[in-house]
Amino acid sequence: MMLWQKKIPTLLAVLLLLIGVVVTSILVQEKVIVFQNAAPPDNPQDVRITNMSDTAFTVTYTTTAHVVGTITLQSSNSSPQVILDERDQQSGIPKPYTLHSISAKNLSPNTEYLFKITSNTTTYLDGDKLFSLTTPASITTNPTEQTPLAGKILLPDGTKPVEALVFVTTANGQMLSTLLNSAGLYILPLNTMRTKDFSAPVTFTSDSTLQILATNGSLTSQVITGINDINPIAQITLSQNYDFTLQTTPLASNSATVNFPVLSFTQGNLQASPEIITPKNNESFTDQKPQFQGTAAPNSTVTISIHSTNAITTQVTSDANGNWSYRPNTPLSPGPHTITVTTPDKYGILHTLTQSFTVYAAGSQVNQSATPSATLAPTTPTATPPIQITPTITPLVGSISATPTTAVVITTRPTLPPTGSNSVAIAGVAGVATTAIGILLFFVTSGATL
Repeated sequence: MMLWQKKIPTLLAVLLLLIGVVVTSILVQEKVIVFQNAAPPDNPQDVRITNMSDTAFTVTYTTTAHVVGTITLQSSNSSPQVILDERDQQSGIPKPYTLHSISAKNLSPNTEYLFKITSNTTTYLDGDKLFSLTTPASITTNPTEQTPLAGKILLPDGTKPVEALVFVTTANGQMLSTLLNSAGLYILPLNTMRTKDFSAPVTFTSDSTLQILATNGSLTSQVITGINDINPIAQITLSQNYDFTLQTTPLASNSATVNFPVLSFTQGNLQASPEIITPKNNESFTDQKPQFQGTAAPNSTVTISIHSTNAITTQVTSDANGNWSYRPNTPLSPGPHTITVTTPDKYGILHTLTQSFTVYAAGSQVNQSATPSATLAPTTPTATPPIQITPTITPLVGSISATPTTAVVITTRPTLPPTGSNSVAIAGVAGVATTAIGILLFFVTSGATL
């Protein structure tokens, strides 16, 4: 009895402590991430198509983190072009934002356009296809002399939002959008608003009302106002809803507001296309056997070609989450190299991606940036080949949908597949718990004699 009371608890505490330390150390070395359920911070959310005309349209969306956002646009008779956020088009230098508004201009009427969204370094598609829309026909009638919508937005503490998007629509009208300026003001020219089928300008009467949605990505306000009280409209405080046809004070209940109309872009999910994660373009390595990583369709064959003094061609298979990695068996020679990755999607369409990188001799100093500069270049057309797609967004191609909607929105909030393992994560938690128990037993029994 004395042996059990004295020796065994102390030995058990030491044993549990050692097991916990070993398990935790292994998991740390493997860089296991225990909590992996959060969506990537650069995931585009609430994607909308607004400001549709015969020569232009706007793509808006939000991201959790401040990232650079662009779209790559093409038609059957034009080459792909990268379009920057509205705020960056004059300078040509892309900057990171959480609210993104990207306008394609100088388009052709009655033309189908395909595009993809690039958020940070990840390219997103509409399911397994490029996004698709068709510009409407030109309108020969002159714009109306309708007064523009203008107003001011503040945060609950009375300060100006750093960023905000404002959307507006009316009965049988399309959706327009604009960004808040640096003074916290917005202005939207209503004489450009078309009907839902884009066939004619909207005709406003003295009884017309507007529905407005304002958001900074985390706080939103829904507003109803009469057409005669829009320049300026009463001040909006984000997180409050208003009906300015009744009063200028916030509504007592959110349930009293009209639900802002949205339309799902397609039944598919927003998905990331195959990509090379490492190396970034023009990245430099002092490791002559760098590890290459990327994404592809789950359980698919990935052909890797490394162009250098001794060319390497090999194949790997992506895992169930679509992740792949490869490390050369022999050191790469110092100097510039390129890596080309070819992998099919689930429809058998091949995607070919190429990145340049430099390998330095072991122990040498890397004098250049390890990541590419902020200047964006058009992606290689073969990375996502044009696909003949039947548009699924009926309101955008000129016919009237039975659903009263004025915009295109991806309502799903997809999560890129996690790179870790749930079972290993559980083991990590168990290792930490085991360590804690071992420490507790050790101190409790520290007075015992071995």
